[in-house]
Amino acid sequence: MNPRQDILFDPQNQTIQIFDGSIGTYTYKDIIKSQILYEHAPYKGKSKMFSHRVLISTFNNSLFIEMKKVYIGIEIKLLNKDPVYVYISKEPVIQHNQQFKEDLKRAKQIVQKLKKIAQKNQESHSTS
Repeated sequence: MNPRQDILFDPQNQTIQIFDGSIGTYTYKDIIKSQILYEHAPYKGKSKMFSHRVLISTFNNSLFIEMKKVYIGIEIKLLNKDPVYVYISKEPVIQHNQQFKEDLKRAKQIVQKLKKIAQKNQESHSTS
């Protein structure tokens, strides 16, 4: 497994496999929605995943906001099941620094793939 691997898309078997977060294999047909989340770093592993969320400001003008450490992750809502989570950040990142930007870019790419899968699911449910 690649050290940056957090989620694996398997189009042949129509599954995703999560390696960091809600570890397991989930089917494409159950994916209905996804979003990027930010977990306050001191709470990772001490409470339910992403229960201590941080709102990220798009304004880069507050020293307090910039110094807060977070883990970037993704919440995936599944049909008739609890949401599952994927950690993108392997270490806490400081908001708006280079590693934060890299992790956020990766998270956005994954969410785009998940949205395409969810959209196909919605289309197939509406035609059935």
